[in-house]
Amino acid sequence: MTMTRKVVWVRSPHAGELRGALADGGGHVTVAGHGLLRVTGLTAAEVGDLAVEWGAPIHELRTSHHAD
Repeated sequence: MTMTRKVVWVRSPHAGELRGALADGGGHVTVAGHGLLRVTGLTAAEVGDLAVEWGAPIHELRTSHHAD
């Protein structure tokens, strides 16, 4: 059976710092490109809130579905 889960994509000029904050917040984070992070385990709202807490500007924030 194929499972589908939400993936949050976030682009920031401070992706390195944001990656650590998102991981500390419970997300599973991988680097998907220059300044682009792929996050599972957190909602887009949670990602945005953590970015604000850390003072990391966001240039893109979107959600997609990924089949496992």
